[in-house]
Amino acid sequence: MEPVWKTEVWGVRGAIPMPEADYLEYGGHTSCISADFGGRLVILDAGSGLTGLGLRMRREGRKRADILLSHLHIDHVSGLFGFPLLFDPEAQIHLYGRQGTGKHLSALAGTPYWPLGFSDVPAQVEIHEIEAGEHFFLAGEEKEPDGIKVRTLPGKHPGGSILYRLEAEGRSIIHALDCEMDEEMFRKLRNFAEDGDLLIWDANFTEEDLAQRRGWGHSSWGEGLRLRQEAGVREILMTHYSWEYADRFLQEQEKMAVHADTACRFAKEGMVIWV
Repeated sequence: MEPVWKTEVWGVRGAIPMPEADYLEYGGHTSCISADFGGRLVILDAGSGLTGLGLRMRREGRKRADILLSHLHIDHVSGLFGFPLLFDPEAQIHLYGRQGTGKHLSALAGTPYWPLGFSDVPAQVEIHEIEAGEHFFLAGEEKEPDGIKVRTLPGKHPGGSILYRLEAEGRSIIHALDCEMDEEMFRKLRNFAEDGDLLIWDANFTEEDLAQRRGWGHSSWGEGLRLRQEAGVREILMTHYSWEYADRFLQEQEKMAVHADTACRFAKEGMVIWV
């Protein structure tokens, strides 16, 4: 089967950006990954990496953005406020998130935290609130036979999160960031990710660091490898690295992970994966 999704990495960090020299091989921006299906661009999280993606979208003359938000912690939404398409009167921006997303985002985008709210920008901004566990199609594609289907699953994270599965033409991408594993969550996610093509995984901590940070709502690359294998996912992409992990440390982790499972890749900003 031919690949149908062009997946690109724009941000790889959790918590805060790290624009330091020792972090730039993998990247210093917070979470943002795009998935392009036949010219329809789906954006997974809106961390600081969204800025670079937005600049390219503007150069290419794109007028629509569909942004799926896993949750509203700052590292996953900080790229929204300077997103170039907000200032294009012809642009349509669709934001998808949990119940309450509209209220909470409106509180962030505007006085006293930011000079402009979403109602102040030229672009048309629509917020679509969804219940984690349901499935939907992108706005306007509900009746399209080749529309992108989005399935969702509640994640285990302080304040909650949504895990997404994108499906089109027999190919699927699972976005599973900010989710802590226990046996129940692992079982649900194994079923959710079953026979997927690409699993985008929260490799925030090593096993050793994770043991000291239970309750923080994150996972490790070791847990991701186990899930990939048990769910039968074709490939796994590690991302959302702790801001403390510099390039040299991540190189060591990557070598160990790839040695354990050759279907594993560590995300680097600018990386392209065809799914």
